[in-house]
Formats: sequence, C-alpha cells, structure tokens
Amino acid sequence: MKEETFLSSINNPLALLLASLAYSHIFIARITKPILRVISLVPVFYIFTILPWYFSSSFLRGLVSFFITWITSFKLLLFCFKKGPVFDCKNYFDFVLVSIFPIKFKGTNQHLDPFLAPKLGFLLPILTYSCIYRDLYEYKPFSGVSIMILGFYSLWTCGPGLARVVSRYELVPLFNHPYLATSLHDFWGRRWNRLSSSILRHTIHDPTKNALLGIVGVGPAKVVALITTLVVSGIMHELMFYYITCGLTPSWEMTWFFVLHGLCMAFESIFKYLARARGWSPVHSAISRLLTLGFVLATFYRLLVLPVLRSAQNDCNLLDKGLRS
Repeated sequence: MKEETFLSSINNPLALLLASLAYSHIFIARITKPILRVISLVPVFYIFTILPWYFSSSFLRGLVSFFITWITSFKLLLFCFKKGPVFDCKNYFDFVLVSIFPIKFKGTNQHLDPFLAPKLGFLLPILTYSCIYRDLYEYKPFSGVSIMILGFYSLWTCGPGLARVVSRYELVPLFNHPYLATSLHDFWGRRWNRLSSSILRHTIHDPTKNALLGIVGVGPAKVVALITTLVVSGIMHELMFYYITCGLTPSWEMTWFFVLHGLCMAFESIFKYLARARGWSPVHSAISRLLTLGFVLATFYRLLVLPVLRSAQNDCNLLDKGLRS
C-alpha cells in the first residue's frame, strides 16, 4: 500500500512540484555556500524539466514550461545567492506562491494570518488541479485554441483579483502597453513580458556585465551582456517550443529571433549615441513607434509564428508512452 502511494505521488506533477519546493525551502536554505546550494538543486531542476511531459495539452505544456521549468528554476537560482523574490519569503506558503505565480511579496505585514493560510493554502492547489484534471486524466477533446483563450483569460482576470484578496502580495505586471514602445530597448526592457525580463536581468545580464566591466570596459560589457541575455532567452523559448511540439527537433529560428533583436539593440544604442554627438533632432515618437512595432511584428511572424504553424501539434499521447506506467 505504501509502495502504491509512493508510486502514485511520483506520477502526480503537483505532488512533485510541492515536494521539490519543500526541499528547496527547508533544506537548501540551511546550506551556507551558494555553489553548494546550486549543486543541491540539480535534482529539482531536473524534475522541473520533466514536469511538462505529464500533460497531453500543448497549452498546458507551454504554461508549465514557462512558469515552472523556466521562471521558477531561475527564481531558485537567485535564491541560492540570497537574491530574488523568494529569498524574502519567511514561510513555505509564501515560498510556494511566489515561486510559481507571477507575484511578489510586499515585505510588509510579515505575520501570516493563521485563518488565511489554511484556506488559501488548500484552495489554490485544489482549483489548479481541478482545472487540469479533465484535460490530463480524462482526455477530454478540448480544442487547443479554446483552452489557450480560456487559460489566458483566467490568468489575466483571476490573477489581479487573487493578488487583491491576498493583500500580502502584489501582481508582477507582465505587460506595460507594448504598442507604445519607441525603441527595441523600450520594448524589451520596460514593456514586454516584464516578468522574464526581470528574471533574466538579475540572473544573466547583471552578472555578465559586472564580470566584464574590469576587462573590456563599460560599453563592450553592456553589449556582450545584452546579447548573452537574449541568447539565453532564445534558448529558453526553444525549450518551450520543444515541449509544445512534443519533442520536435528545434529549428533554432526562435533563438535567431532574439539574437537578431540583440544585435539590432546594440546598433540602436550606437546610432543614438552618434545622433546625440552630432546634435541631430530625435525621431518623432509616432515614427519611432511605427518603426519599432513594424520590425517586431515582421520578425516575430517570420521567426516565431511560421515555425509554430509549420510544426503545429496540440496533443501527444505522452502518458501512454510511459510517464504513468
């Protein structure tokens, strides 16, 4: 009986996720050296890479690969160096929510209401798991487009409401009117997917720049850090695409999309510097917005949309291939 319970927990993605976060919160926090913390988290990182395969829906695999395989892993990586949003969490309840969801701990009102924690602590996993149960275990024939619309609608509408109810947290704003971007720096740095931008800035960009400042100087260090950050972003997007398409061999077009934008951002900075040095008038905001959005949409369609359309797959019988055996 105990063996059956153990095996069933291994085949339960939610149980694996919560157990991994419990291990990180209880044991990893007791290790003093950052490198030893990273090494001790290798099993957790591995578990996070296999979690998307528990789901037959392409939307769910994409969602889990973004929030868990990518964002949560990077949050735990920052946690190893006593940085990031989860480092401020003083209890397991905070640790789980901030690790998984796009929220951050306000840092005030540290005391957790004893009546609030059990209610929401049990309610959130139940609601989450009940939403995926029909699609995962009963194989209901949901359309990929329908479930994607439903998922994003629920995420963006229920997320702010949840953050308001649980006043100890605040929702991380993912988008800030990206259609108003006047440059690629403005688009990627301040307006588009600010959650991943913030994570990449703290895990890749800033460490790379600081490591190179004394070697190559400020300007080259910023350029190398920028391109390195976008290369990592491209690789993580390729990984998400790998999960969504049931393990299709990567074409690396997504990575080239981010590399191209990184190079263009570097040229953009050089052009702005030369323009200021020569006293040229700045480009009108309407024109710069049109050029920025036109370039983003054109490259997005060519290097991101077309690869997805060419190899679009919604369902793959992953559970029949051994995950639940």
